[in-house]
Amino acid sequence: RSIIQNPSHFCSHLRQAACFRRLHRYSEAARSAMVAECLYVLAEGAGLETSDLIQLYWQAMTQEALGGEVSFSVLYTPFEKEDKDDKIKEANKNFAEKHPDYVQHIFTDRHGIHLLPERAESHPDQQYLLTLGFRNKEIGKTVEKSVTRKLPIFPG
Repeated sequence: RSIIQNPSHFCSHLRQAACFRRLHRYSEAARSAMVAECLYVLAEGAGLETSDLIQLYWQAMTQEALGGEVSFSVLYTPFEKEDKDDKIKEANKNFAEKHPDYVQHIFTDRHGIHLLPERAESHPDQQYLLTLGFRNKEIGKTVEKSVTRKLPIFPG
């Protein structure tokens, strides 16, 4: 309410950042702290120390958000040119068994045949199905939509 009543008061945004931090919503805390710092600087805040401290705060919240709990997991399943639908069902089942914390949305990319990351040991020319599992169903659906949507083809 205080932000709605006076959106240019930096203290309200800083308090909101602290609330988000306590709720473990670090990316929102970082955003609120960034807004607070911008408002403080724009209002020609007297102390550069304060601006520096607010900046350190939002940087810490950004770091916490990036280093925090992982929202997805990955499984590579070896793939031969056999029935793809059966292989996808098997990959999804294996994923659910191996990563039970990431089953809110499971998606196996049916169009792309992937190679393992560089540092992983694999057989030459072996291809893999890529299965992603998400803790958050909405994030999983969004990723699946962006991966599976057909892109327009422009002539020339």
